Amino acid sequence: MTMITNRFLRSASAAAVLTACFVAAPLTAQQPMQPDTEAPDTGSMEPSPVTLNPSTPEEQAAREAANTAQLELSQAQLEQNAANQAEYEARRASYESQMKLYENTQESRARAEAEYAQVKQLYDAIHTQWQADVAACNAGNRKRCAQTPPPMPQ
Repeated sequence: MTMITNRFLRSASAAAVLTACFVAAPLTAQQPMQPDTEAPDTGSMEPSPVTLNPSTPEEQAAREAANTAQLELSQAQLEQNAANQAEYEARRASYESQMKLYENTQESRARAEAEYAQVKQLYDAIHTQWQADVAACNAGNRKRCAQTPPPMPQ
């Protein structure tokens, strides 16, 4: 009994601690956080390091060459992406047309099988009737014997 009571008290105290944490968490989350890396704006109008130390013509040319190379690479990537998208759409359209053809084939097959089943059922009924007529004819019932067709004119 004391063991159950101790477990209940431990569970209840753990629940109380968790509840207190969840109640206090929204209060701390609402306080704005100050970024540690940014220096406060002093309002200074002093020139930036780039303005004080402009790049040389060689550095400028190297930067422009790097920018041009990057632009060419990104344009080539965009063209490749467009080609890949076009190929994907063509393959998707081909797949969809093949699936439509398959579905039409399945529907056509199902119709043909249903028609075959009807014809077979009719044939089986006629064949069963014919067998009964032959058996009756052989048993002596001449009304059920097949009539010989008249001779064909020549």
